Amino acid sequence: MTTSPPAAEDRIAALESLLADPAERLNPLGDEAVLAADRRGELPPGAESSLGSFGLDAEFVPVALGGRLTGIATVAGMLRAISRRDLALARGYGSASLLAAQFVWAYGTPEQQRGTARVLLAGGRLATGAYSGHGLAVVARAGAACWRLEGSLPALVNAPRAAGFVTAARHPADGGESVLLIHREDLPRGTVRACSPDEAPAPRRIPSGTLDFRGWPVPDRSFVGRPGQGLPLTVRVLQTTRTLGPWMALGCADTALRAVLRAVLGGGVHRITSRSTRQAVVAHFADLLAADCLLLVATRSLYLRPALSSIWTAAARFLAPRLLQESTGDLRAVLGVHLLREDGGYGTFHKHLRDLAELPPGSAVDTRALSTLLPHLATLARRSWTAADTGDLGELFLPDGPLPPLDLGRLDGAIGADPLTSMLADAAERADADSGPVPAALRHRLRELGLRLAELAEQCRRLPEHDPAAVANARGYAHAERYTLLVAAAACLGVWRSARRRPDAGFLADPRWLTVALGRISLRLGRPGTAPAPGHEQEAQEALFAEAVLRCRENRSLDLYETVLGPPAPGPRRG
Repeated sequence: MTTSPPAAEDRIAALESLLADPAERLNPLGDEAVLAADRRGELPPGAESSLGSFGLDAEFVPVALGGRLTGIATVAGMLRAISRRDLALARGYGSASLLAAQFVWAYGTPEQQRGTARVLLAGGRLATGAYSGHGLAVVARAGAACWRLEGSLPALVNAPRAAGFVTAARHPADGGESVLLIHREDLPRGTVRACSPDEAPAPRRIPSGTLDFRGWPVPDRSFVGRPGQGLPLTVRVLQTTRTLGPWMALGCADTALRAVLRAVLGGGVHRITSRSTRQAVVAHFADLLAADCLLLVATRSLYLRPALSSIWTAAARFLAPRLLQESTGDLRAVLGVHLLREDGGYGTFHKHLRDLAELPPGSAVDTRALSTLLPHLATLARRSWTAADTGDLGELFLPDGPLPPLDLGRLDGAIGADPLTSMLADAAERADADSGPVPAALRHRLRELGLRLAELAEQCRRLPEHDPAAVANARGYAHAERYTLLVAAAACLGVWRSARRRPDAGFLADPRWLTVALGRISLRLGRPGTAPAPGHEQEAQEALFAEAVLRCRENRSLDLYETVLGPPAPGPRRG
């Protein structure tokens, strides 16, 4: 009989306690220790064994198989906590194995699931090439006897130490594709070759290797699902895991801003007097909150609105890392004459900036995410994006709300409505009615975004429906990119509205963070319109700057959750 794991927030808090205060100089997983390991080209000494002793492996295995995995949202929060310290550690220990295992949990046989669970619960690793593109490994029928595998999979994270590999394999004869679960003990000597330092993918501190197959006979038990049916399987699993990388990226961006503030403030706000540098801090904080709102909604939609989740997870996969990479890069202006320093907080900032820049899998998946959106733009412009199409989405916006089990069968690639983005259609008119009087600056931003949505709808109505090839061009991708910004704006609005209805919501119920976050989105849309009254905008920016500094001093995360970093400090918590 399986037992329910502790509550998600308790498990994340326990992990934070293990990771301890990142500012503590003697902490083996603190900023200084992680930075020193990074300079040596290593993972933090003892970090993986500490996570193993904590039982992190169980977070990758479903409860029914002896683990604690109940959904992507909880394990994503744990990987974010690790990424605040070191993205390479989060990838090498966690996400690489989790991504591979998701194929087995979703479509593997009971025998495959039990075997994979045993590997992970014993501290073993998995590697996956299922996301590397079609045709990297080729399955060909050899007579009627067996299948044989040809080709190679380059630079797989965890390959030198992995006990198993999950990979996509193309069928040249009919264009089909299969997903394979390959056990290391089945492979002949020399199949796995460790990457040299020059070949290793970024970040280079994670063990990686290449798999070379030369007519290897594939056992029937290696197929995950039926042979030739791998493409729809991969599409559905990819949809459920799109937000994992952005969740980890947000942890990096959180630490980057914290490192800059600690390095520059030195105990006194007076040390940041330049308006431009204060604006850079506020811009990063606002972008971080906007990215987190988008990730929250996209991740929860998999469970609560699975038939609509495809477009929102694709938008999050494309936009969230981009927002974080750009605004973290802009923080260099805050360092001024100290830009080239690598000691203390300066070095920690540069490390996390590099980690964000190297976040896999790069432009190919960015393009794939936008390509997911392209076929839906014309349909949504004709049938949705109006005030009449909003519906009740309240549960999507609760950072700590419960979730039902994930039902892969309800994930749908055919989207005919978009109630999330439709919230912008009459947001300005509903602002006071929903939440009481709101500042004029916020109402202005909402009206502005409603106009931008109407403009996009008009442009997308001119696109042909049901013809993806006709819109796969520069104009189509530009429309898709603008759409992701509007989805993010709607997610921010939803989180704020939801918070205003809760008496204990605190900061998230404050309209000032929303005003600045929506202003940043409008700026990226390229049509900021008439600026609101300078006093209102300045007040909102000063409020966000003060909040960022306060959270840094209180050792709380800069995202939606205000997580205590390390053991809770003595004394009462802030409101």
